[in-house]
Amino acid sequence: MRVFIAYAIDDHNKIKLGEIQKNLREIYQNGRFKPPKNMHMTLKFLGEISVGQFERLKAEIDAVINNHKSQIAEFNQLGFFGNATRNHTLWIGCHNDPAMISLSEALAKCAALAGISFSNTPFVPHITLAQHGTLLKPLPEINSFIIRLGQVCIFLSSRIEGELIYQPLKCWTLK
Repeated sequence: MRVFIAYAIDDHNKIKLGEIQKNLREIYQNGRFKPPKNMHMTLKFLGEISVGQFERLKAEIDAVINNHKSQIAEFNQLGFFGNATRNHTLWIGCHNDPAMISLSEALAKCAALAGISFSNTPFVPHITLAQHGTLLKPLPEINSFIIRLGQVCIFLSSRIEGELIYQPLKCWTLK
């Protein structure tokens, strides 16, 4: 199973993110825009794991998740990963809060204790809006908005009839 751990985004904010995407379609062409139903903020991408590793991962997260609290994040910036003209990932982000970094690091330790190998890519708080397109103009300023990040989930990434689906397998509500 291909999995990642992420903050879940509530439906109200998924709608806001969809509106931002709609406004970016003119300047980001030939890209794959993420369906709003798949919006999340990745804390740790794990990739392929076994069912046994998944069970150990849940137990490890159970043991530490109560040490972490929900976060209020102000999403106020657009950016991209990759080169400036093609094949980049377009995202909306917020400031890197120490509590978010702490949670991401704790989840990485949980994954390691569960015997899962993963990339040590630094945590950058963002929500992917689109990928693999061409940016035609500079990114515009956006109106900032607040998202309460109060639920952490292990998501399964799979294709069903050609559509990429992110399904929460186990979630924890933060205080």
